[in-house]
Amino acid sequence: MHKKLKAGLVMRILIDSSTLIALAKIGELGILKRIFGTIHITTKIKDEILKSDSPEEEIIKEALDTWIQVLDFKGEPVELRKYGLDLGEASLFLVASSNDRLIINESNARRFAESKGLRYTGLIGLLVAAVKTNKIPNEGAIEILNKLAKGDFRIRSDHYIWARTEITKSKT
Repeated sequence: MHKKLKAGLVMRILIDSSTLIALAKIGELGILKRIFGTIHITTKIKDEILKSDSPEEEIIKEALDTWIQVLDFKGEPVELRKYGLDLGEASLFLVASSNDRLIINESNARRFAESKGLRYTGLIGLLVAAVKTNKIPNEGAIEILNKLAKGDFRIRSDHYIWARTEITKSKT
């Protein structure tokens, strides 16, 4: 599902590998489908998430080309490494337009998005926004937040407290 914008423009949701891997590891990848319908990754991100023989790889493979759409990109992601971006993040910026929304977690990628005037959020902010827009119930968001915090997803304690407070305030 794409959100329609003025003059027939469409907003795509472009997601980095860290969000996909983190959600797949805790069995919650489908929350992205519930929130957005369709999401987009690049061929470089697809390569990153399918490079290992892990349980989350199989979960992601099932979603590819159904509700996770893969985009080709033009340009050389290696040229954006000087901004502290990994190749997957760089490939997202090579396909992103001002109509798109990026889901990125790394601070270098966020700074780069800001410098380009692109809209973005991270996984934790996405959970908060999804509750506030009634896309997911607050209990479900708290459960995902807790699973992320207990796993290997990096989340600062102040960010966790902020998200839990915001999610708990919302009545769904």
